[in-house]
Amino acid sequence: MTGTADTAHAPVTANGHVDPGFEAVRACFEANLGEVEAGAAFAVHRHGRCVVDLWGGLADVSTGAPWTADTRAQIFSGSKGVVATTLLRLCDAGVLELDRPVARYWPEFAAHGKSAVTVGECVTYTGGLPAVTGHVVDQDLISDARAMAALLADQEPIESPRLVYGPFTMGWIIDELTVRTTGVTLRDFFRTEIAEPNGLAVDWCAWSARDVAAVTYDDAFTSQYDRFNTSEDGLVRAIWANPVPFPRGEVVWNAAGRRDAYIPAANVAGTARDIARMYGLIVEDLHRDGDGPGTVARRSAVREALTLFVRQEDPVLGFPFAYGRGGFRLKGTPRTGVDGDMFGHDGGGGSAHFAWPGSGISLSYTPNRLLDIGNNDHRAGSLIRALKFSLHELESAAA
Repeated sequence: MTGTADTAHAPVTANGHVDPGFEAVRACFEANLGEVEAGAAFAVHRHGRCVVDLWGGLADVSTGAPWTADTRAQIFSGSKGVVATTLLRLCDAGVLELDRPVARYWPEFAAHGKSAVTVGECVTYTGGLPAVTGHVVDQDLISDARAMAALLADQEPIESPRLVYGPFTMGWIIDELTVRTTGVTLRDFFRTEIAEPNGLAVDWCAWSARDVAAVTYDDAFTSQYDRFNTSEDGLVRAIWANPVPFPRGEVVWNAAGRRDAYIPAANVAGTARDIARMYGLIVEDLHRDGDGPGTVARRSAVREALTLFVRQEDPVLGFPFAYGRGGFRLKGTPRTGVDGDMFGHDGGGGSAHFAWPGSGISLSYTPNRLLDIGNNDHRAGSLIRALKFSLHELESAAA
């Protein structure tokens, strides 16, 4: 079922708390909640402390179930940041190396001229595998990670351009590499090495419907994909219509089979509080060096993962992308400011999950109403501007 939120401009009070100095963030969140959201959460950690933890609205517009402190939200391509975090841990442990050919760990991957494609190229969309080509993929098949990995191993890479983003493939590749080198899936490695030791409510959708907010979107959201799905370019159709990530009609992401599915690059769910905390752990790793409690990776491994690898306009989507060597998204257009060193990954429909190491900030915004990109969705941007304002005011008061 598709749907939209009630957009009546009624005053809304958010649940949760903000530390003194972050009142502007609460005001912005409440304005969005009253004007455009179905339900949402926003959390910010600063130097290891949770300074913003807000939630409100409806977790399910069809039943009226409220968003609670423990409601998890699907973050779609924000999942790629969780994949990159797991890869960071794998690299720091010496299990994988970013500059090594994938075929060193997965010999079948060398087929059809891919023997030199590296692990790092696969997570930065520069390895020539933005989509499965030459095979029809349906909504069920994308839940079979082993089958999808086998299809990718047996196809030719595209030759150019250098960077072409795709919604699914990087997750299947890193998952297969994790299985080949550790004997467990990427999901299980993340659970045992990162989530469970740190008490993070972040995982691929393995919870019941009452735990995960129901997604809502309308034709204005799905229509943004029409130009790709009807393109005369076969590669464009392979990326965005094989299968369509958000098909019209029933919201597949609410279906019981999809909630239980494992699609590494696309269906992580978590609380904003704990997704922000995950990025906060990496920020903390940049300010220490060792293997103590809460460590994801040593400082040297984090720095390597965040080093700019590619910055280029995606020829299909038409806007600039930038990726660090380890698969974290960086600023597409460089600029200074409190978030100038930003890394993380946003998600389809409006979610945002990033860290600003120089400011000691990590954040996560998790809505369940998906809006089309561009001018129709200012929610994450407005929250980030309010956060920047709060930080400026706090710094000015301390000066």
